[in-house]
Amino acid sequence: MRYLPKSSRWRRRSNERFCWRQGGGELVSVRKAKLEAHAKINLGLKICGRRADGYHEISTIYQEIDLADELEFEVEPSPGPVRLEVEGADLPTDETNLVLRAAAELARRRPGGSWRTRVRLVKRVPVGGGLGGGSSDAAATLLALDALWDLHLSRAEMWTIARGIGADVPFFLTGGTALASGIGDVLEPVCQWEDPVGVLVVPEVQVSTRWAYSQVKIGLTKRRGCGKFRSFLRLRPRLAEWGRWLENDFEAVVLRAYPEIGELMRLLEQGGAEFARMSGSGACLFGLFSVPEQAVRAAEKVGSRARVVQFRFVRGSSQGPEATDVG
Repeated sequence: MRYLPKSSRWRRRSNERFCWRQGGGELVSVRKAKLEAHAKINLGLKICGRRADGYHEISTIYQEIDLADELEFEVEPSPGPVRLEVEGADLPTDETNLVLRAAAELARRRPGGSWRTRVRLVKRVPVGGGLGGGSSDAAATLLALDALWDLHLSRAEMWTIARGIGADVPFFLTGGTALASGIGDVLEPVCQWEDPVGVLVVPEVQVSTRWAYSQVKIGLTKRRGCGKFRSFLRLRPRLAEWGRWLENDFEAVVLRAYPEIGELMRLLEQGGAEFARMSGSGACLFGLFSVPEQAVRAAEKVGSRARVVQFRFVRGSSQGPEATDVG
């Protein structure tokens, strides 16, 4: 996603036209936009402590990748409901879907409520795999409808709405690479220095995030020295050395319970992956390759056991002047 108006994907692909409303003789204006909602991977994830309210403090590095859902919006600038159509996955089309939840949050901030809107969501990001697909769809909806409904909210207002929808939704407003803390909502955009070819593996099993957190024994006090991520981002090691710096606290419990996921990770490593990890609480995992030919061969080998998708890193708007080196 992009926050920069002149370079955002949806603005370049949006337009407005007039058409006859079906079943009547009224000529109405229709605003249209199409955009991509990219997935993310967690390059590493440390659970730093459990708060009294039940949430967990974490440290992680989010990385946007080019695997994406596609969303199309059609808006008539007159009061009316927001309707959602989903292709490619069996997902709810009521307000339990984060797309409609995002639209509802914007409607509360618009005098007169929502404008008549049709949203078509084509799902390509695997559901429930630790890739943030639903959160990215919500962020895309916020960005699109903020403009199509003539809201033009401030960056701070958009961030507040995004955070209320989900801890990682704010990340997808800008994307790129970010060090995240808190419950995953405190973001420090950083510059990515590597450009590997990635192989994403989607196992047949699904891992419950609630279950995964319950299996990691963390007390109410915050752990000291929670990960080496700041040092990693400061030193910028070569891809082959990333494994020394980037851990995922969920891997031990998930791989013990689902050994088939561990076997897929070993296949990636045997295929030449210089760095392989599970994303978030799983079950999706990924391998990163410096040599594209090795990535292709590894994808073919692992593809006989699970669905695979090749991907590349995406540099978000946070990769511009506001991106920093973390010290």
